[in-house]
Amino acid sequence: MSADSQIPVFFINMDDAADRRDWFEAQASRLGLKVTRVDAVDGRELPTETLDRLKGTIQSGTPLGPSEIGCFLSHRRAWEQVLASGAEWAFVAEDDLHLADGAAAYFRSTGWMPEDAELIKAETTFRRCHFAREGAPTADGRQLRQLYSLHGGAGGYFICRKAAQNALDLTRDICEPADHVLFNPDFGFFNTHKTYQIDPAIAVQDLLRRENKAGFLQSGLALERRAQSKPKAGKIAREIARLFRRMGQALKDADFSVRRKTLFKRVDYRL
Repeated sequence: MSADSQIPVFFINMDDAADRRDWFEAQASRLGLKVTRVDAVDGRELPTETLDRLKGTIQSGTPLGPSEIGCFLSHRRAWEQVLASGAEWAFVAEDDLHLADGAAAYFRSTGWMPEDAELIKAETTFRRCHFAREGAPTADGRQLRQLYSLHGGAGGYFICRKAAQNALDLTRDICEPADHVLFNPDFGFFNTHKTYQIDPAIAVQDLLRRENKAGFLQSGLALERRAQSKPKAGKIAREIARLFRRMGQALKDADFSVRRKTLFKRVDYRL
């Protein structure tokens, strides 16, 4: 594979995470991929007034800590670099993303992509999502299925030039988690950009991989999310509330599948 003709890869990495940078670059080298580092924004180092200003632009009501805000700003930097590259398509990755052994084939050309695709999710978080029942086969036997519901995570995705520009325009005056901007139907972006999922996925973040983990220390973002999700009520009340949420969501998913004729399934990861 010629590195000069491959789909460009931009990976987000903080200055003080040299172990992740070295690991990701070694993985890329093994797969024959040329990659470009995106200097990540460390939200913990942003001035308080900057954090307060950005928090004031949150529209979803989602509480964002400094690390989450830094992650959002880092993806915006990646989208800017996608545009600056002049490429029609690029791949954006976070630095703990494991790529499958067969992933290299997806970077050789855009010939495997549907003509109407604008965003293609390459990773999985192992949650059940709604997809088109019919998929298009890829070169290595995986399927490309149109995505119809939220599939969280922004660890690895192909994005076209038009979508990168639109994502930048959309987030010029708002601050939201990057994965929700791209993959949440509650935001306008997802509903106006044809989005596909590689199934089984060709990528998974280190925290979610079951075998052969790189063993990275948890990022500030992961620790921040865990702290924000700590329960604030008693155990019995939490369990009852969680049961009702699950029942309500199950009814919604069943109704959605019937109305939209979707396939509701988990996306696995395959080497």
